[in-house]
Amino acid sequence: MTERDEPGGTFPSSGRSERRGLIMASVTVICWASAFVAIRVAVRSFTPQEVAWLRFFSAALVLGVFALLTKMPPPRARDLPALAGLGLVGHALYNLALAWGQTRVPAASASFLIASAPIWMLTMSAALGLERLAAGRLFAMMVSLGGVALIAVGRGGSLVLDPPALIVVAASLMQAVYSMGQRPLLDRYAPLQISAFTVFAALLWLTPFAPSAIGRLLVAPWPHGLAALFLGVVPTAVGYSTWASAMSSLSPSSAGAFLYLVPAVVLVLAWAILGEFPPSLAITGGVLVVAGVIAVQRLRQRPQTPGDAARVAGVRAPTPRP
Repeated sequence: MTERDEPGGTFPSSGRSERRGLIMASVTVICWASAFVAIRVAVRSFTPQEVAWLRFFSAALVLGVFALLTKMPPPRARDLPALAGLGLVGHALYNLALAWGQTRVPAASASFLIASAPIWMLTMSAALGLERLAAGRLFAMMVSLGGVALIAVGRGGSLVLDPPALIVVAASLMQAVYSMGQRPLLDRYAPLQISAFTVFAALLWLTPFAPSAIGRLLVAPWPHGLAALFLGVVPTAVGYSTWASAMSSLSPSSAGAFLYLVPAVVLVLAWAILGEFPPSLAITGGVLVVAGVIAVQRLRQRPQTPGDAARVAGVRAPTPRP
């Protein structure tokens, strides 16, 4: 048996569940990293708002077909406000804020600011009593954040917090709110259900941008339109589903640490797909990122006494759904 953090401290958790969480988090990193490459292609013909609508249109289409084929039950009425709020904050506003910020902040700098999401998640988790602020884990996360900073500087970014940069920081906070906000719902829904419901909600919030997005899709070069639709299938439909699964199996700090890997994977994809070889400083940052994430996963908290373990078992979260 291994252990992971939950309300009140830690409790025994099956190694199988933890391994599944690590795999799902790794898949999420690859999916979300691919989004940065696809966005660079899509914005050649579409505005950020149009890209957002096309992204969630294709995601809703894929998840909607899956929901029909599997006869997915609708959400409970009492959960509709929470799901609508998560769709607004974690999808619609997050994408609009990030897209607006990236038009005014260098992409390398934006990747560093977005990478602050795990710190927000750890702070929220500690404030809610879900896990303790262990010094070792916090230090390991700061090592990864430092690695992301080297990646940003190495790619020509700057770390100045001007108003546009603060919008990107707000997007990072929204990402953390979405990640933490879905955890209570995992008691009643499978990860794929939460992804589907929040994506449907986001598509409704983004409806005002539908006419211009559809019109431009009909005349845009097909690679640009395909890139926009790809964003909905892989980074959104697949990525957010695997992320919800990771959040159901890992503590916020363990899952959140994986977000630091996104900029490092973007370096690899940009090199493989776009032919952009990363500078040595960025490569050094990538090594630090990986080292910090590995350290976070290895520094697991332990129940201090049998009484603590029994107390924690009394507030144990439900077993994650497959």
